Amino acid sequence: MALTLAGCGNSPTSNPTAEIVVQRQAGAGSTKAASLWSPPKFGTAPRINPDSVELTALVRNVYEWHVTKYPNYGFPLQVNTPSDSLLTGIDWAAYNNNYAAFKKTGFFSNEFLARHRAIALTIDSSVRQASAEWRNANDGIPLWYSDADDWCNCQDNPDNYWQRLTLSNLKFGADTATFNWTWDEKDGIAPPFSYAMKAKKVNGAWKINYMEGFRNYGTAADYNQRMKPSRQ
Repeated sequence: MALTLAGCGNSPTSNPTAEIVVQRQAGAGSTKAASLWSPPKFGTAPRINPDSVELTALVRNVYEWHVTKYPNYGFPLQVNTPSDSLLTGIDWAAYNNNYAAFKKTGFFSNEFLARHRAIALTIDSSVRQASAEWRNANDGIPLWYSDADDWCNCQDNPDNYWQRLTLSNLKFGADTATFNWTWDEKDGIAPPFSYAMKAKKVNGAWKINYMEGFRNYGTAADYNQRMKPSRQ
């Protein structure tokens, strides 16, 4: 029996629009900032930044995949028996199946995938060391899960929000990019809302290398500290 982290939000099936929203200009202090397009000189056509276009498409594809195909994607925990409901660690059979699907998308860098597996290993180790009082699956959200969707750091999101995610603060390094995405106010959830991501160019294609929400998971020491009795 496995317990899977449930993602927040909806699971619509409509296809994303092909529209690319103009990226907001990166703030001051950027070493190398880029907007989606450059204002044309008189008599010339606008110059589209191909990396900005590719990154926008990548981010939207990632979130369409997450919301419509893997809304519950996370770190499944295994329960000893239905009768005692004690968590015993990561359900590795379920995790490895999910990890293979994760990797097959081609959306993520090897570094991101390695960090994802490292989180699973940390959770597994911490659960196995925890006392029974912390491992009861019937006590609500387990200590090792965050109370928000890691993919947006939110508990609610607009319908089909991936269709009009907008990139901002886009900064390029040597085959790297950092940026934030947001959705707009007409979606019913008022800004400011911003989620940080990083990407890496691998063999000429951009891959997601970092997602802010996965910082919600701590080290084994962090979990041990949280399980210590509070001082009166």
